[in-house]
Amino acid sequence: MKRKVFSSKGQLKKWAKKTTGVILTSLTLLGSVESIEFKFPTPKAISHIMETDPTVFPEGSYAISYSNVEELDSSNLDYSKMAMVIAFEAQLADKKTFIGGLRFLIEHLADFKYCCKINKTNPAYVTASIWVIEPSDMVEFKALEDILSKYSAFYAFNDGTGTLNLNNARMGKGSANHMFEI
Repeated sequence: MKRKVFSSKGQLKKWAKKTTGVILTSLTLLGSVESIEFKFPTPKAISHIMETDPTVFPEGSYAISYSNVEELDSSNLDYSKMAMVIAFEAQLADKKTFIGGLRFLIEHLADFKYCCKINKTNPAYVTASIWVIEPSDMVEFKALEDILSKYSAFYAFNDGTGTLNLNNARMGKGSANHMFEI
């Protein structure tokens, strides 16, 4: 496993655009906000997200760990066909009860390709920005839609407009329907 440190978001973006044949094992924002975690399958996914939604990556230094792969085939992934998802988990004042579908959403996305940024900077809540590659199989697509509807706070599928609008954006049930104790 190799590790590389970038002093800026721009350096990371430049590296991600030109790098192929690796699998990312971790991506971390260094400095005072050490509790932000990212999950991306390939450098191409990082590059795409940095191009389409630059707010996902705060300014700062980044460390990346990766492994070389002989035959990584990322050419069959169409990053223009991604669903955008927002989810959270919040701890209520009694300190035992949590609300939100984030934990369940991550569990149910195990069979899908996705990348996410999980922000744990506030001890009372955790938020996540997630991009899920839309499956081409309609049965899998419907399963993904059902999962996002049930566990996310908000989600949107690409409708070709390049915008979030009333035709593609939906409120999920993950903000109110999931209350649990730990």
